[in-house]
Amino acid sequence: MRQFRSRSSDEGGQVGGTERGYAIEVYLTVPLLTGVALIQSVLLTKLDLWGARPDLVLLVVLVWAGVRGVGEGAVWAFIGGLVVDLLSGGPLGATVLALLTATFLAGQPWGRGLGSPTVLLLLSTFFATVVFHVVLLLVLAWTGYGLDWVGVILRVVGPSALLNALLAPFVQRPLIWLDRSLRRERFAL
Repeated sequence: MRQFRSRSSDEGGQVGGTERGYAIEVYLTVPLLTGVALIQSVLLTKLDLWGARPDLVLLVVLVWAGVRGVGEGAVWAFIGGLVVDLLSGGPLGATVLALLTATFLAGQPWGRGLGSPTVLLLLSTFFATVVFHVVLLLVLAWTGYGLDWVGVILRVVGPSALLNALLAPFVQRPLIWLDRSLRRERFAL
């Protein structure tokens, strides 16, 4: 996993830019995250490993933040969270808030000296998944959903954080490839 940094610092402070490369990325981002959210909402809901379900949108957003920086990760968190919220029956904006919080946490330089990039990826994904679920549970509790906090944390949050951490390296490879392809394409334009 590379250093977390916003692309805006590399591009002279321009966030969102007006280059054609950014427009291409937006046209790619929305359908990509919509597809990922559909896979998560339709196919992965049937997968249950001792209470754990992979949070594919969360994984993609966290890994993208590691590959391209917390700024782009936040954009992906907003778009992906909005799509997940539209597909779910929960309060609109709950997943957006949880994803943005987890992305911000994962993008911080804490623990950079803990070892290899793979160890950092596993640890940051584990803790960001816990934060994601806690924020989501807080929003659900605040909006009137009844929760068994201890049961949910032990039977859902813990196993999901472990599963997401184990899946993160498998999600990282295709996103590194996508990053390299987009950078090559931008230079070709």
